[in-house]
Amino acid sequence: MKESQDPMIPRKMELDKNPHGTELKISQQKELEKTGRYVAIPGDKTHTMIFIKDGENAEKKITAFLEKINKRPLRWN
Repeated sequence: MKESQDPMIPRKMELDKNPHGTELKISQQKELEKTGRYVAIPGDKTHTMIFIKDGENAEKKITAFLEKINKRPLRWN
């Protein structure tokens, strides 16, 4: 694969200008969001949202998330 075909090459920043790669991370997140969407958990008071990729069943992912949250041990007093 040539470097000119890689879509991330033009977005990479020099290390002295951007030491932590923030611009690269932002562009990677934008690319990820093109292939899915964030969905709010119904009835959640804290407005939790989970990422659902295109083609996945949102209800199934929400159910799995709620099951995971309800089964975890109590972590604070």
